Amino acid sequence: MLKKYLFLIGLILSLSGLIAQDNSSMITKIATEASADSSYIAVNRKNGWLFMSSYLSSMGPDSVLIEMIVHHDRTIDWKQEQLVGRIKPTNLLPKSSQTLPFNLIYDTYQLRIEPNGKCFLRLITGSLPDGDPVIVPVRAVYKL
Repeated sequence: MLKKYLFLIGLILSLSGLIAQDNSSMITKIATEASADSSYIAVNRKNGWLFMSSYLSSMGPDSVLIEMIVHHDRTIDWKQEQLVGRIKPTNLLPKSSQTLPFNLIYDTYQLRIEPNGKCFLRLITGSLPDGDPVIVPVRAVYKL
């Protein structure tokens, strides 16, 4: 019985060390590993972007759902358009440029998708989420 208690105390102490670590390094590690699977959307790593996840799916004959959780530090101007990635499948590319605003509580962002698949993100109104790096969930529907 004493061995069980000692084991549980040791387990709790080891987990508390993990919880006390700096979250930004853990988030960066998760984002880096997750961004390795970008089969539908190529992330713009050259400019410091990472995807924690990305999803692209046809929604009927003329619409596509795009979802990304993007990750970048605060060193960029979020009020200017930033190239975050590029849609890979040619059958899911829009025929024309589309600007898609979306809201995150009180903040408004804009995702612009070009016919070549390039995706640009910017903050329109409001403020960035707390913390560095900044993590923004993107969800929009565009027309083919």
